[in-house]
Amino acid sequence: MLGDIKVTIDPKEQTAKADSVPIALTKKNITAKKDSILLNGPIRIEDFSENKNALRYFFNALKNARQRPVRIAFFGDSFIEGDILCGSFRDTLQQVFGGRGVGFVPITSDVAQFRTTIQHSFSNWATYSIVGAKSATSPLGTSGFCFVPLEGNEVEYKPGRKRDSRPLPPLRLFYVSQLNNLLQVQINDTLILNKELRASSELQEEVIHQKKIESIKLQFKTVDSLKVYGASFEDSVGVYVDNFSMRGNSGMGLYQIGQQQNEEFNKLQDYKLIILQYGLNVVTESDTSGYHWYADKMIKVVNQLKRHFPEASILLVSVSDRSSNQNGEFKTIPSLPLMRDRQRDVASITKVAFWDLYSSMGGKNSMVKFATATPPLAAKDYTHLTFLGGKKLAKQLADAILHERKQYESGK
Repeated sequence: MLGDIKVTIDPKEQTAKADSVPIALTKKNITAKKDSILLNGPIRIEDFSENKNALRYFFNALKNARQRPVRIAFFGDSFIEGDILCGSFRDTLQQVFGGRGVGFVPITSDVAQFRTTIQHSFSNWATYSIVGAKSATSPLGTSGFCFVPLEGNEVEYKPGRKRDSRPLPPLRLFYVSQLNNLLQVQINDTLILNKELRASSELQEEVIHQKKIESIKLQFKTVDSLKVYGASFEDSVGVYVDNFSMRGNSGMGLYQIGQQQNEEFNKLQDYKLIILQYGLNVVTESDTSGYHWYADKMIKVVNQLKRHFPEASILLVSVSDRSSNQNGEFKTIPSLPLMRDRQRDVASITKVAFWDLYSSMGGKNSMVKFATATPPLAAKDYTHLTFLGGKKLAKQLADAILHERKQYESGK
């Protein structure tokens, strides 16, 4: 992680193409406002596009959500892992627009034991990622991961642990293989299906349709050249939120993902909204840089995403509040509002939408209030949410998006 965030800008890059030009964030072009918490009412989305329609691709797609799936790629760090925030956000949108299923699920996961929206177990896999091991022969997918099956591999999914959890919807498996491979599928501990995975140098999908899936286990019997990128559980219509969380990711690592990998995945997924939530892994008490270097890097990331996903709206969500022990008292890390300001600058310069999560939480020292609430809305690390806290902020985000949609449709 430290190697990721301490990258310096090469002065030679200043003559490169627009997306790689480091921006001198002077007083003239800084768009940072006073804390949005000073505004009356809920925190609204700020639209920095030229025509004030940054979310148009998403809103237009929602008009047909009852006829075809509308997918959201939600990128973030440990703040959203385990569906702590994304789960409630997904539930809210599916209640409004339809849909059943958690969408994308990785093959291996650090948080499988506490994610409640789906049960997930696995064994005998090599995992490559933005923040972990790399392999020249295993290019990272859009999620930032690539999974390679080893001998004796398996991965199993079951419905979530909620009392009212329903059977799993159909599964879509994403893979690349230079050779034909055999996949064995075991459904509900009884039905065995053998699927031949066709060879191709491009990303492929294998769809498994079966009613009332209470468990599904995948075992890859031949593993030569096979790269697996994950699975998606979804019906044929409604809204789906793919949780692309990665612990320790600053967001800058997304620049490592190649254009071919993103475009091939988007050909299958057709994302209409990309949400970016980062910053917690960069903010420190000792940083006095003002995070201008970080803004320069994230401008490149956002512009790359705009090129790779040309028909997706982009919403940049600011850093949340985070507290540290300062002379025996937990308070907001002093430099954290500067990170929020730089993220707003990134949205302004790249002309995308922005939502101030820091202010929506309550601004300065709000994480302390979350952690000491009864019942708690945040953990005692004064950084991460509980599921109740995630539900609270997910509602605020969903409300902000739905309000913006109403404004868009009314022509305001």
